[in-house]
Amino acid sequence: MNPFGKYLRVFQLGIQTSLEYRFDFAFSLVSAFFPILIQTFIWTAVFAGSPDGQFFGYSYEEMILYTIVAAIVTRIVSSNTDHSIGTDIKDGALNKHLILPASYFGLKLFGLLGQKMFFFAVMHGIIFILLIVFANLYGVDLTIERVALFVAAVTLALLLSFLISYTVAAIAFWLAEISYFFELTGLLIIILSGGIFPIEVFGETINELLDYLPFKYSIYFPTNVINGKLNGHEIAQGLGLQGLWIGVLFAGSRMIWSVGMKKYLGLGG
Repeated sequence: MNPFGKYLRVFQLGIQTSLEYRFDFAFSLVSAFFPILIQTFIWTAVFAGSPDGQFFGYSYEEMILYTIVAAIVTRIVSSNTDHSIGTDIKDGALNKHLILPASYFGLKLFGLLGQKMFFFAVMHGIIFILLIVFANLYGVDLTIERVALFVAAVTLALLLSFLISYTVAAIAFWLAEISYFFELTGLLIIILSGGIFPIEVFGETINELLDYLPFKYSIYFPTNVINGKLNGHEIAQGLGLQGLWIGVLFAGSRMIWSVGMKKYLGLGG
C-alpha cells in the first residue's frame, strides 16, 4: 500500500470540502475588498502630503499595488490551523487521531493544502489580472520569470504559515482557554508579516530584528517578489531563507509537540 495514499485521500477530501462552500469563498473575496479600499484612501491621503511622492521607499503606485497583493497573499496563506488544533486538544478530539495509522501533522497539512488548492488558483488569477492592469497603467515590470518566482514564494509562504500556526497551537497543551490568545497572536503575526502595511513602516531597528524572524517571509517577501521591489539575488536569498525557516520550524514544532503530548490528558472526545 502506498504510504502516502492516506494523505492523498485527505488532500482530495480537502478539495471537495472547499468546493462545497463556494458561497463562503465568494463572501471571503468580498470581505477582502473593504480593508483594501480603506487602506487605499489612507495611503492616497498620506501621499498627497508627500513632496517627493515617496513614502518609506515606495511610490504611490507601488504602495497601492503592495496593499492589494499583500491583502490577497494574506488570504492565501492564512489557515486558522491554530484554532482547530487548539479545539482538538481542549475538547479531547485529538484522542481519535492518536490511534490512527497516520500522522496528525500530515493529516492537518494535507487537509489544509487540499482546502487551499481552489482558493490558491482563483486568488492567483485575480492577482495576475490586477498586475496586467497595473503594468498597463503604471509600467509595472511583469515577466514570466517573476510570476513563476512569485508562485514558488507563495507556496513556500503557505507551508511556513502553517508551521507557525502549528507551533503556536501547541500552547493549548498548557493553557485551558486560549481562543483570545490565538486572536492576539494571529493579528500580531499578520502585522509583523507585512500583511497590513510594508514592514519598512516600523523603522530600521525593528526591521533589523524582523530579519532574524520568519514572519516577513510569509507575506512581505512574496508580495515584493511580484511588485518588482526585489532583484534576482534578493529573491534567491529570500527563497533560501523561506526553506531554512520551514526546516527550523518543522524541527521546532516536533520538539514542542513531543513535550506537549506528555502534558496531554485524553479526556472527552
